[in-house]
Amino acid sequence: MSRVLLKGGQVVTVDARDTLHPAADILVEQGRIAAIAPTIAAPADAEVIDLSGHIVLPGFIDTHRHSWQTGIRGVAADWSLLDYVRGIRMGYARAYRPEDVYISILVGLLEALDSGITTLCDFCHIMNSPAHADAALAAVREAGLRTRLHYGFYDVPLPQPAFADHAARLADAERIVRTFGAMPGLSELGVALTEAKLVSPAETAAEIGFARRHGLPITAHMGTLSTPDAVARLGADGLLGPDILHVHCNFSSDEELKMIRDSGGAVSCTPETELQMAMGFPVIGRLMALGMAPSLGIDIVSDYSGDMFSQMRIGLQVERALRNEPSLRAGKMPASISPGVREGLRFATVNGAAAMNRGVEIGSLEVAKQADIVALRQDGLHFLPPAPAVPAIVLQARASDVAFVMVGGAVRKRDGRLLGHDMARLRAAMLATQAHLASAPLPDPAETATSTGRAYASAIEDIVAS
Repeated sequence: MSRVLLKGGQVVTVDARDTLHPAADILVEQGRIAAIAPTIAAPADAEVIDLSGHIVLPGFIDTHRHSWQTGIRGVAADWSLLDYVRGIRMGYARAYRPEDVYISILVGLLEALDSGITTLCDFCHIMNSPAHADAALAAVREAGLRTRLHYGFYDVPLPQPAFADHAARLADAERIVRTFGAMPGLSELGVALTEAKLVSPAETAAEIGFARRHGLPITAHMGTLSTPDAVARLGADGLLGPDILHVHCNFSSDEELKMIRDSGGAVSCTPETELQMAMGFPVIGRLMALGMAPSLGIDIVSDYSGDMFSQMRIGLQVERALRNEPSLRAGKMPASISPGVREGLRFATVNGAAAMNRGVEIGSLEVAKQADIVALRQDGLHFLPPAPAVPAIVLQARASDVAFVMVGGAVRKRDGRLLGHDMARLRAAMLATQAHLASAPLPDPAETATSTGRAYASAIEDIVAS
């Protein structure tokens, strides 16, 4: 329907004033928010949805995820970053068929949607062939949330590569740009850069040049131990810009973070992987000290769950611990705690919108913005008695509390159930992919069938040696 009236929810707008409405109605027209008020008379042609007793908030924005790894859920539970590179980039990634890419991305995106994520940056570095790329596109189109599919130029070290060289990968990306341009909908196309040590500076410049010729947003892993000076390298080559979303940056210097800020770029922090995989502490506080707006990404469900509640909680509490540590080391109790829960909620909403250069359209509940709206039920024991709305969202709620999701005015989840998807079909296909990947003979990581394979092996050796 062109009009929907959401009635009676406790509305957390996350606007510039952090406006809270104890009870309010939201009128949605043509996919956008037309009005927010204590009471709105229902237009004759509007569908009315009762959200009384629910907390209503903007959809979460996940600024970094590898959805294709849904098919190997949990395999990285005890892995370091070295294990990850060996086991996935030089192992499982080689076993993925196009159908595995399709179902893994589709189920991964639906998992995100089910947990209240309405916008997601998908760093898709499993483009092993044109068929793999087409499968990724098909999944994104079917899922029903805002997805920015970042075409990854990574050369997975296959015994018989589909792409002869880096130029052939760029040519396939050119094909995808043409295909994607004819596919209207919620989704966008972007580019995911290959990590600095895996290709030459000239190839990095070619990837960035490709993106900018086509006006595509860029994302890249930056400032991990394997590429600690990646930001400085791009800066020295004059390649930084407002179109780059930098991921991790744990080993980036403060000067490099300032370079990102001054270029108009943004940073995605993924607290759980960064803590587990020895990437260093999330840079949330360092960004805030520079006047930047940290955003959050889930990263990989090959490791942990795919909901934003976990990342908000971990990111907020780790930053609090880091700020408390100087006082504790001096034998004093901190006089106050920061950052607050309102800032934690902004990490997962408006900051994500800004990181994607979409702040005018999404990230908060305001008139004229896209109607990306989530409602949380409060009938669980963990809401008894109910906490104030923002603390409840950030520190109490669970993914299972997401009862309602709307994306661009379209209802995608209602009464706790996703709409428009055959769960039995998805489950059967996902289990078939899991069985294939579990039984696939994984090659010896020492095998280096391509130049990127050799670069991976060399990078691993360098890290171990250091």
